[in-house]
Amino acid sequence: NATILAAREALVNAARHSGAPQIAVYAEVEPDRVTIFIRDRGSGFDANSIPVGRMGIRQSIIGRMQRCGGQATVRAVPGAGTEIELRLART
Repeated sequence: NATILAAREALVNAARHSGAPQIAVYAEVEPDRVTIFIRDRGSGFDANSIPVGRMGIRQSIIGRMQRCGGQATVRAVPGAGTEIELRLART
């Protein structure tokens, strides 16, 4: 499932780059959609400063969700952590 693979990529990124002592994962399964949140209170980053050649977030998370008709939202604040929200309609 694309949502699970995107969540896995977000977890791997958080473990590798955030420096946070813990990472939280929360999933909601509702009749019409699935939503997964991956949050850390680590180093955060400026999403606009990701080098063009780095495709983890662009393709393995955002692109993967778009290709299956879902959506990914990245909220990151330098010094304050990151939250990735993944949403996919259930059919």
